[in-house]
Amino acid sequence: MSSTQVGIDLGGTAAKSGRITHTGEILAEKTIDPGFADGPERVLDRLADLFRELGGGDALGIGVPGLLDRERGIVLTSPNLPGFSGLDVKSGLARRTGLPPERVHVENDANAAAVGELWLGAGRGERDALVVTLGTGIGGGLILNGQLHAGEGLGGEIGHVVVDPRGPRCGCGKLGCVEALSSATAARRRALAAGLPAEHPGDLVLLAQRARDGHAPERELMREIGRDLGRGLGPALCLLDLRLYIFGGGFSGALDTLEAGIREGIEERSFGGRAASVRLLRATLGPSAGWIGAARVAIAAG
Repeated sequence: MSSTQVGIDLGGTAAKSGRITHTGEILAEKTIDPGFADGPERVLDRLADLFRELGGGDALGIGVPGLLDRERGIVLTSPNLPGFSGLDVKSGLARRTGLPPERVHVENDANAAAVGELWLGAGRGERDALVVTLGTGIGGGLILNGQLHAGEGLGGEIGHVVVDPRGPRCGCGKLGCVEALSSATAARRRALAAGLPAEHPGDLVLLAQRARDGHAPERELMREIGRDLGRGLGPALCLLDLRLYIFGGGFSGALDTLEAGIREGIEERSFGGRAASVRLLRATLGPSAGWIGAARVAIAAG
């Protein structure tokens, strides 16, 4: 009988989850409101209830945004999860679910999404890729030789590569990070500065469509945003000779309008004429990538 694992992707507004076999057969999925207003301990209670509602499993993987002590399963800092900084998620969930602590695995959410996409998504069958999440911010997960490479915990953080030291200030405090120039938040800010409508997140859909339709201001803006993103990816090509980049997150729907600029930026910040051989793909698992990857992390840990 095949073993089953539960994966949870804990976001700022929802917890997406599912139960899956080690062969990739999805048995159940569910999304809940974690209820952060009630405090982190109640959130952990709800996640344990969610584990049971899905039918339980041999192990549990959970993706959490922020900086983690991955081995101990402790959240060091997570600006998007109120009260979670310093929280021992591994022990808390092990106690509530009855699983041994070694069967509960805590991973950065962007890393988990990368694992999911390389297992069952756009990168299926590939061994090396950088998975970039384009949303309110920009996250990344690095897969090398089929394995997640997180270093001491910050591997793959493409959003905080500085591409313009005189650029806008990023949420991390530095100037000109990729995130400050090419995230959905940055795209809205740049559109407004260019006199284009972008007061609401949905306006980015219209912005991208007008770029596709050939409207010059929108087309040039998306090219510039893509170019800054490509400038951040260029160092990865130089250091690791990565040829596959997979883009997820809400803003990835505009990838076709960003692609020309991305390739220009990669060419500008790399060498050897490799930009032409780079593949830029959209992620295919959508909002399920995080929980699927978190479950896969639990499977790989045995």
